[in-house]
Amino acid sequence: MSSPLAASNPNSCLSPSPTSPGAGAAGTQAAPILVPSQVLDPGALHEIAAVRSTEYRAAKPFPHIVLDGLFAAALLDQAIAELPAASERWTTYNTVNESKQVCSDAGLFGPTAEIIVHALNSAPFVRFLEELTGIAGLIPDPHLHAAGYMKVSPGGFLGLHYDFATQRELKLDRRINVLLYLNRDWPAEWGGQLELHSSDPVTDPKHQEVAIEPLFNRVAIFNTPNALHGHRRPLTCPKGRARLCLSWYYYTAPPVPGWAARSKAVEFKAGRMDPARLAIKAANLLTPPILFDLAKAVMDRLKRKPR
Repeated sequence: MSSPLAASNPNSCLSPSPTSPGAGAAGTQAAPILVPSQVLDPGALHEIAAVRSTEYRAAKPFPHIVLDGLFAAALLDQAIAELPAASERWTTYNTVNESKQVCSDAGLFGPTAEIIVHALNSAPFVRFLEELTGIAGLIPDPHLHAAGYMKVSPGGFLGLHYDFATQRELKLDRRINVLLYLNRDWPAEWGGQLELHSSDPVTDPKHQEVAIEPLFNRVAIFNTPNALHGHRRPLTCPKGRARLCLSWYYYTAPPVPGWAARSKAVEFKAGRMDPARLAIKAANLLTPPILFDLAKAVMDRLKRKPR
């Protein structure tokens, strides 16, 4: 289930500190400053989506995929080193159904992890998700509601569950989860495998289950509606270790009846009349909204056709 392609940008690396050997020294080339656009290569992401979108959409028990080695290892090691210290800004969940901690405040993450967060909330990565999943109009969550760093300590677990369906503040529907695992040297016997389950009873002979090891530099992507998942077995990792990941959730806006007919272009009040704009305005007024939706669906399908 690993990716045959890497998406790390060869230029993505941490800039040296002023005291690093050769930093700014004559005759040496300093490493480029890390910015979100340098974390992943959009061209490589596009190629991964083109090669593996069919696999993603056909996966059972629901659409999902596992990609290995997308990021520069040194980048993720730095994100681990920047793990925020325990504070009231971490949310602790300790119930009969789960035992974990979440930190969603990117301002606490440290520079490297914050840059990774912004990179996966940026337009190139969102376009990759749209190409991979076939879901158009994906919207990232800049607030990282219930996302961000996730930490499960020894004895911790997450019962099988369906995720919350909406982002209430933004009034959006949840569609995609992206999990980036940060666990170096993590043996299977410690547990923490992400379990994906079909919705029928676990005891049913037809029940489907997939287990994903939470290994370093592994990304798990899956559709969230009706997606039963978790990691039920309490962790047996030693004290001082924990199951770590960075997480992102992506949404779409609920459809609004007649939206296409109400859309308007820029209007110049004192400008000259543009015949083309006038024709578009007339078409918006006279064409039933369903025809706009059908035309858009046809155009989207043509764009996705292999050339």
